[in-house]
Amino acid sequence: MSTGQEADAPPAQDKPKSIFAIVRHAPRPVWVLITGVFLNRAGSFFATFLVLFLEQLGFTTKEMPVILLAVGVATPLGSLMGGWASDRLSRKTSLVGSTLLASCGLGVIALAPNKSVALAGVFGAALFAQAYLPAASALLVDHTEERDRVPVFAFFRLALNLGSTLGPLIAAAVAKDSIRPLFLISACMYALFSLLLMVGLPSVRGTEKVRAQAKAAGEGIPLRLIGFYLSIVAITVVYVQYNSTVALAVSGSHGADAYAYLLTLNGTLVILCEMPLSGLTRRVAWWIPALAGTVLMTVGIVISGAAGPYPAIAIGVVIWTVGEMLFSPVVSSATASLAPPDRVGRYQGYLSTVQAVAFGLGPAMGTFLYGTDARTLWLCCAGLGALASLGFIAAGRVARKPD
Repeated sequence: MSTGQEADAPPAQDKPKSIFAIVRHAPRPVWVLITGVFLNRAGSFFATFLVLFLEQLGFTTKEMPVILLAVGVATPLGSLMGGWASDRLSRKTSLVGSTLLASCGLGVIALAPNKSVALAGVFGAALFAQAYLPAASALLVDHTEERDRVPVFAFFRLALNLGSTLGPLIAAAVAKDSIRPLFLISACMYALFSLLLMVGLPSVRGTEKVRAQAKAAGEGIPLRLIGFYLSIVAITVVYVQYNSTVALAVSGSHGADAYAYLLTLNGTLVILCEMPLSGLTRRVAWWIPALAGTVLMTVGIVISGAAGPYPAIAIGVVIWTVGEMLFSPVVSSATASLAPPDRVGRYQGYLSTVQAVAFGLGPAMGTFLYGTDARTLWLCCAGLGALASLGFIAAGRVARKPD
């Protein structure tokens, strides 16, 4: 009897856990991070209200683009710094340091006596507000088995989305007369986040041993991964049209409230469906949901922007939302699987950096083409989506080859 039980034991251990079991039994550092991210995102108003704040300070429309350009440069630079610190120092040091420095920058904005001091705070906040993300992704990788990463990253995104849903409600209650209190709330939330990480996370988790084992791998990004990152840039440029040219197209034809309803549809679907969907995508190679998500995001964005009837636009939104749910939790896990063991944080930093660059360039490029010829824009989106798809297929083939 005992011999039969022992023979049956390995298959039982190999049986995939449910996504709810994965989340429920996630180690403490994962829960500490995700709790902090939820609280932090609920009080994050920097990007949303920066332009309005600059207007209240008295900056003109001619001065704002220069400031926003500096912010656009600082954000990806912070991601690179955060990823580097995550590997060279520790996940905890990078997380605690970046969130604490972001809190200081936001506090300077809220309490600044003049425009010059406020600008220093703006640059500091832009540099560090998103710098914790590479270390956060690396921490999730450290404390999660490879087959469980996709649901854990989906859970991480759920915390981000739920926090972002609460943020506008807080802003509506607080920012009736002035924007400044919102930045003070953000500073307090980042400080609370930093304190939670400082108390709740363990110290260095054996990074010296991992670094020594992989030191011979060399520095720099392998050529095969440059294509992977370029594919992410391409599909992100397509995806971010949802909040620029798609917004212009839908609002121009059906009104701003119609576009707001579509964003609500997108957010609701992501919150309700992304976690269950991750239970399926984790069972296949990463490049399959990445490819499917890329195709669906491309098709959905083109339909949303080019289609006239509102029901057709709504169908397009559902299509690119499904693509987003397939793609987003997988891409961080894929980056981790492609990274050398000693540079997981830096490669997550590269991911955050290329996404930040695409989020900055995409709307500008899209609106320029939209103003010139809308059909050219949607054709370019289709072309970029096709190139990104080929890039993920190629990266997937390389990943399947033995070293």
